[in-house]
Amino acid sequence: MTIWVLVFCFELAAGLTCFVYRHQAAARINQPHKSRLLVEKTALFFTHLFPFATSFCLYNSNLTPQQKHVYLKENYPQCLFWMGIDGFEVYDYRMNPWLTVTGVGAFSFIFVIAWYCFYLGVHTAIVLQRVRHHLAPSTYHMHKAALISLVMQLVIPGVLIIVPLDLCMFVVITGAQDMQELATDSMFLVGSHSMCQCIVMILSNSTYRRIVKEKFWYIFK
Repeated sequence: MTIWVLVFCFELAAGLTCFVYRHQAAARINQPHKSRLLVEKTALFFTHLFPFATSFCLYNSNLTPQQKHVYLKENYPQCLFWMGIDGFEVYDYRMNPWLTVTGVGAFSFIFVIAWYCFYLGVHTAIVLQRVRHHLAPSTYHMHKAALISLVMQLVIPGVLIIVPLDLCMFVVITGAQDMQELATDSMFLVGSHSMCQCIVMILSNSTYRRIVKEKFWYIFK
């Protein structure tokens, strides 16, 4: 889980990097000089630090073998034999408050960065609209298509990540046993987000759509 979270959280840094790049590409159309980008660099620094901090907190969220045994005995005595399975983990925020720190901290940070990405996207669209008359139609449509593609690649697959993780956090915090199966099954959505991201990237790009359409007709004609 620690390694998975470490790798997974870098997606936030990658998304912010794309928004900053797209924003700067639009902002420098009328301002060729380089700005200091203090806010952008600070945000990028913390988003690249975020995976290490989150994985470190999650690593400290695990329970000792004694705590696991007590938790299972009190809540799921029929599952005590799982203690013998290699890699089996139990998390409980009451026994180890590190889990609360990890959950609240991670979701708060993601919320802030998500809104910052939203601001960059909106401001990029405003900048492109202002300089539209100074650009060739093909250049304007290229910037616009790239921005729309980026937003779709992050927003649509992001739903497949945020909703299942929020559901799992709700089950952990409230102990809603009737929703545990649904929370476990929702991990399928998390695993499929990369496939959805690729599909969105292809469908939101006219060149990619044309190539796929040509290959499709070539194969099935």
